Amino acid sequence: MGYSSAFSQSLFVTLFVADKVAKGLYEFISTQQIAETLNIPPSTTGMILRQLNRAGLIETREGASGGVRLARSPEEITILDIFAAMEQERPLFQTNFQLKAAGETPSKAQAAILAVLENARDALRESFRGVTVRDLMDTINS
Repeated sequence: MGYSSAFSQSLFVTLFVADKVAKGLYEFISTQQIAETLNIPPSTTGMILRQLNRAGLIETREGASGGVRLARSPEEITILDIFAAMEQERPLFQTNFQLKAAGETPSKAQAAILAVLENARDALRESFRGVTVRDLMDTINS
């Protein structure tokens, strides 16, 4: 698999922020608190938050009562949105290789393998599209 651990961490970050704000514990949550509570290095937490912010999934506020919160409601943010923010079209499978073998069989094999990998990628994305941050919140709060 080619996806980074930052994607998995970003799911925890997003869910943590959404849950704490929804419970009225915070209006904005500091980067330091996110990093400490989730045991994610501050530099990694900062990188995750920058990418989520660039994607319009979180908003930030400076100052003593600053931090981050979701920019949209949990019902409007899918796991695919978070995935796209973090992986930025990075391929799951490496398929740009050149075979030394030539002919019809290697060409057909390469096409068949590419089709299987593309189907797996598409199924993953479709699965992510069907789950929202609210769905995850409901799961952890039930």
